[in-house]
Order: sequence, then C-alpha cells, then structure tokens
Amino acid sequence: MSKIIIVALLTIAILIFDYKKNKNLKKTLTASLLFSYIIAIGFSGITLTRAMPFLFFIHMLAVIVAYASLIYYIFREKLYWQILILPLIIIAIYVGLNFLEGSRYEK
Repeated sequence: MSKIIIVALLTIAILIFDYKKNKNLKKTLTASLLFSYIIAIGFSGITLTRAMPFLFFIHMLAVIVAYASLIYYIFREKLYWQILILPLIIIAIYVGLNFLEGSRYEK
C-alpha cells in the first residue's frame, strides 16, 4: 500500500514540475483528471473483481498500462484514450458475467 502512495506523490510532483516548466494549464488539468480517474477506477475494480482471480489480474494490468499511458501523456503530450478505457471494459465484463451467471462469483 505504501508503494501506491509513493507513486501517487511522485505523479503529483511530476505534474507540478511539468506545469512550472511549460505553464500549460490545460495539459495539467487533463493529466490531473486522468490521474484521479485511474485511481478511482483502480480501487473500485480491485474491490469488484477480487472474486475472480483471472479478471483481477487482467484489471490490475489494465490499470498499470493506463498509468503508463498517463505518464506518456505528461512527457510526450500524446493521449491514448483507448488504453484509458481498458479498466472500465474489464469492470463491464465482470458485471456482464455476474448478470449472466448469477452471483456465484461473490464471496
């Protein structure tokens, strides 16, 4: 858990230093909102998909790739929104499986 806090603080520091260097408010606000989105969708997906280990693993990989996409956006100013949707797709798959198969995946 402490590694997540360190990564979050490091990302906030990168955003602050990038804003001081480039003075691009739009990019900083977009990156801040994307970072909030990744944190929120990551934690909600962890609580939802924990009952299915394979989907949990795929969701964690999708969150890590989305975070890497955010860092790429901060440094290169190229946004891959398709990658940012991946964690939402994993959660939608879990909800769909739960709807089709019933609640056998709940603990």
